Amino acid sequence: MKIWIVSVLLCAAFVLQTTVESLKADNEEEDHSLGGEAGELSVEELVAAADDESEESGPVNFIADRAVFCPPGWFRHGARCFLFVRTTMTWLSAESHCVNNQASLASVRNPDEHNFLQSLLTISGISSAWIGAYNFQNTWLWIDRAGFFYTNWQSLSSVSSYPCAFMRSTAGWANTNCASGCAFFCSMTPATC
Repeated sequence: MKIWIVSVLLCAAFVLQTTVESLKADNEEEDHSLGGEAGELSVEELVAAADDESEESGPVNFIADRAVFCPPGWFRHGARCFLFVRTTMTWLSAESHCVNNQASLASVRNPDEHNFLQSLLTISGISSAWIGAYNFQNTWLWIDRAGFFYTNWQSLSSVSSYPCAFMRSTAGWANTNCASGCAFFCSMTPATC
């Protein structure tokens, strides 16, 4: 019992320290950009756009799970964290960028996540972004190995020529050549206490 109590207290202390350090880092940053890189939306831009968007079409759904702590600049939705990168890259370069951030291109596991990511696209003014879906031997898979149970295809072209998927801000998904350039979403499931 004592070990359990000590574990809970250590976890709480770690979370508090991480939160305080995160707040200090946010106050010290000058550019407030997502992930600190050029081409990524600033938190202020997204919050201001979300306020404008909510007045026009209802609230943007940002679900907060108190046990989930995302890195600075990432957006929490459910039990996962998402990063939207505006810089256009090929599908493989985008995945490499995500891996360098201990993440992967985002899988979209349900309609709620699709709507959340679509709202980030709409707010940013960008019409499409890579997601982590790819076709291998006529089977669609997620790069993060999640089950491919939810789909939202608007159009589907020949998978032999166009094996990488992207989502649109105003419609569903489509596929194209992986060498095309697109903005993209990274996702991760952070460690929780």
